[in-house]
Amino acid sequence: MSYFTVVIPTFNRGHLLERALRSCLAQEFTDWEAIVVDDASNDFHAISSAEVVSRIGDPRVRLIFHEENRGVCEARNTGSRAAQGLWLIFLDDDDTFVPGALVAIHHATERAGSGIHRLVFAYRDDDDSVSPRPALTEHAVWDYRGYLEWLERVRGRSDFMNCIHRDVLQSICWPRDRSREDLFHLELARRFRTECHSDVVAIINNDAANRFTAVPGYERVLSMAPDLARQMVAILNEHGMALRTFAPRTFAKFLRHAAINNYMAGHWRRGLRYSTALVRHRPLTLSAWGVLLFGILGPRPTAAVVALAKRRVGAGYRKETASA
Repeated sequence: MSYFTVVIPTFNRGHLLERALRSCLAQEFTDWEAIVVDDASNDFHAISSAEVVSRIGDPRVRLIFHEENRGVCEARNTGSRAAQGLWLIFLDDDDTFVPGALVAIHHATERAGSGIHRLVFAYRDDDDSVSPRPALTEHAVWDYRGYLEWLERVRGRSDFMNCIHRDVLQSICWPRDRSREDLFHLELARRFRTECHSDVVAIINNDAANRFTAVPGYERVLSMAPDLARQMVAILNEHGMALRTFAPRTFAKFLRHAAINNYMAGHWRRGLRYSTALVRHRPLTLSAWGVLLFGILGPRPTAAVVALAKRRVGAGYRKETASA
């Protein structure tokens, strides 16, 4: 058994995968394995993940293929099931460890008490800004309420590096569809305790055209809507009461996403139910009333508006970080 398993999903990005793997090879701490999960890459004009792993030539690096594309979270599930490490670290193929990252994470896991099952660390963006914002408080411990209250304070990027004990991944998993990570983090927080560290251990590189976290276009927004709608409903059913109590602004965000994605998925009545709940929760905000209009627009016009809004938000974020 290795001490760490680094799980790296990849899709059509062999040139970036090699950079991520070489950042693993450059670590002083050597008791690790890396599991690359190729999510059915189909760009046969580019360097393949198999070529990259062969060129790396390190027995600690294993490669698993999906026969069909399932999305980044399912790729993480595949890597988690194959992992032999005590602690699992999740690294996207366009990100890289900083020098000394695994030494710092190892020291943190060694110092963590037996009640800690996840440790989170900071990222540095390639423009030198740090995520998440506000910064993680060193040695702060999140229980369920603590995580919800932290969500409520987030005003900028919320990305952090996850180092998760293997026992956690035997009881919960990442989403099995193309939805986001929100439900996974909420379930983990409800069942396990997390320790925060302010150390920057990885760099978010923004040089990939098809980034997992890139602002999606119209067609992708529409195709993801059914999965996102189901996840938002599950979040509100399982965590709605706690969110309303300890994170009312975040509760409103999930109501908004539930309404809009149900409208885009063609579930008009369900969308109306959540948009009405949002108005009752935030009756004095124009945005809450605006969500009601999406039901009138219909799925495709709503998707076009959402995609345009996401592009504007993404452009604003890039401008903000560039001037930070």
